[in-house]
Amino acid sequence: MGLTDYQALLIDCDEVLVDRDSGVWAALQPLLDSRGGQPDKERVLAEYNEVVRALYPRFGELGFSGLLCFAHRQLAERWGLKASWEEGMSFARSAAGWSLFEDAPGAMLYLRKFYRLLVKGDRDAEDRGLLCERLGIVADDFISLASDPLKDPDWLLANDLELAGILLVTRPSASDAADTDVCLICRGRRQQPTQCATAYCINSMADLVAQHQLSLRR
Repeated sequence: MGLTDYQALLIDCDEVLVDRDSGVWAALQPLLDSRGGQPDKERVLAEYNEVVRALYPRFGELGFSGLLCFAHRQLAERWGLKASWEEGMSFARSAAGWSLFEDAPGAMLYLRKFYRLLVKGDRDAEDRGLLCERLGIVADDFISLASDPLKDPDWLLANDLELAGILLVTRPSASDAADTDVCLICRGRRQQPTQCATAYCINSMADLVAQHQLSLRR
């Protein structure tokens, strides 16, 4: 299918629209200062992602802030440090201030003229309204990571969508075993992969807009 043939885009919130890694890195600085040395950013973020993945089965119990708080505590334990619950909650609440990538607001403004925009992520209830406002979507179009709408025929029917009409816009690390066509947003790479294993490999949301504009001209 061409870019102009899809009904909706299902877009990952973090690392596609929101610069989560920069936010996490900044919020971990007090803990890293206690650790000392010169920590490698990629290694620290890889450890953070590993801890969060292990905790995610408990998301229903912990909630978003609880999950991040426990992740902070477990990282401290890994590094032989002590961290209070107050420090953990301060780290968790930093998510409300994670910034959007510079191209995200303009891309969302453009793309919503042509698609229904669904954003997949997790935030505390008190933060979702502001994030949805920043992204230009309604609250019902912000979908929890704990659900999988692409595998829910009732949800697709209720939203007048077909699986084949949804393009998943995601980051490379989250694209395995997708149930629909995938567009990889490969931020931070100077070039797209020489052989793209998905429908589209694009460097940014701004590039997705440019590709859509080219498709309209064809």
